[in-house]
Amino acid sequence: MQNLLGKVILITGASSGIGRATAELLASKGAKIIVNYHSNEKSAVETVQCIQKHGGEAISIQADVTNKEQVNAMVNQGLKLFGKIDVLINNAGGGIRQSSFMEASEELWEETYRLNIISVLLCTQAVLKYMIPRKDGKIINISSTAARIGGAGESIHYASSKGALNTMTIGMAKELIEYGIIVNGVAPGMVETPFHEKFAPNDDRLTRMSAAIPIKRVAKPVEIAEIIAFLSSDASNYILGEIINVSGGR
Repeated sequence: MQNLLGKVILITGASSGIGRATAELLASKGAKIIVNYHSNEKSAVETVQCIQKHGGEAISIQADVTNKEQVNAMVNQGLKLFGKIDVLINNAGGGIRQSSFMEASEELWEETYRLNIISVLLCTQAVLKYMIPRKDGKIINISSTAARIGGAGESIHYASSKGALNTMTIGMAKELIEYGIIVNGVAPGMVETPFHEKFAPNDDRLTRMSAAIPIKRVAKPVEIAEIIAFLSSDASNYILGEIINVSGGR
């Protein structure tokens, strides 16, 4: 049901974590992968090499997804090499840094929204130029359960941006289905990725946070990737405007 043979999939922020796991999994199901990265070229190249080692097709393209010119250049390069883009996975994002609400600056809020919202706007608009004439395509936005929980004490700015992304996803889905474009979102909970090490490098944050998860463990990146693979496939063609929580019950 998740045969993606021949589909071309662009994944932003695919050099590590959920993005990398998704790239490798989708490639194993027959998709051709465009691995976007911002600064971690080494890891992006390793992702491509891993895919190629197992018989898949992939390329890496550097681009700052908050920069319109770089996004358009990335999409054009992907189209030149593969001829089409069937699925866009807006995975790039982050919390920039932790801060209480009282101490968070305007600059932190603006930077967070640019990374988590404006990047989705730019990347989606860039691929829609080619999806709409074909009347076919899928957009998958990677959100977070932080949007429901709120991020009090350390990341309200991040949680708020993901809440905005959820609303954006629902609106996009209703507007773009007219053109044959299917839009959905995935909201992971705690996942074992380098994302958390950035915030608490000397703290066993994942173990500590597991206590609040009914399933009593954090997710592996591939467990999120499996849901993204389902949404990328034709098996999900009647699902529209949904935010699928993958959070171990939290």
